[in-house]
Amino acid sequence: MEHRSSIAVVSRRTLALVTVAVALVALSGAPAVADANESRPSGLVGVWSVQVTPRNCVTNAASSPPFNSLVTFHQGGTVSEAAGSLAFAPGQRSPGYGVWTREPGHTFGQSMVALILFETPANLPGTPGFDPSKPVSPGFRAGWQTITHTITPMDADHFTSAGTNAFYDLSEAVDPYRTGCSTAVGQRFE
Repeated sequence: MEHRSSIAVVSRRTLALVTVAVALVALSGAPAVADANESRPSGLVGVWSVQVTPRNCVTNAASSPPFNSLVTFHQGGTVSEAAGSLAFAPGQRSPGYGVWTREPGHTFGQSMVALILFETPANLPGTPGFDPSKPVSPGFRAGWQTITHTITPMDADHFTSAGTNAFYDLSEAVDPYRTGCSTAVGQRFE
């Protein structure tokens, strides 16, 4: 019986992850695409070097050091990214995948999801057990992270963006256990 209940829990967890991925695709809307007559892609299509700054959602103050990511906006409206945040243990966070859309006002919307593959405890200055030899981290539960940003192009090779993120664990598929905000600056990789 214990084996069957653990299979049911895994099945519910898998269903929750699939539901999040399907919802992101369903909310994507019509994708923006590159103009085939141009020698370089229009809009966001291409690879970008992005510096992300986690922020306090109320004060907008940086809440941890910036980190670098590589983000690819694919023709057809999908996006993939590899984040370099040291808050995660090596191998703890999968690459992010999602969708991007052209929005009103010369902006773009971006929604991504990444899996958090295993749990890590918090390692925060001033707390019991803080280890200064390890990266500062709020700790993460196994589950997934969603990221939603609004991107504003500055010119053909630079953008800024701002948005939110949410972390979900496998046992609580509906409500996030942590939310946050971030800003980013991107430069086209050539």
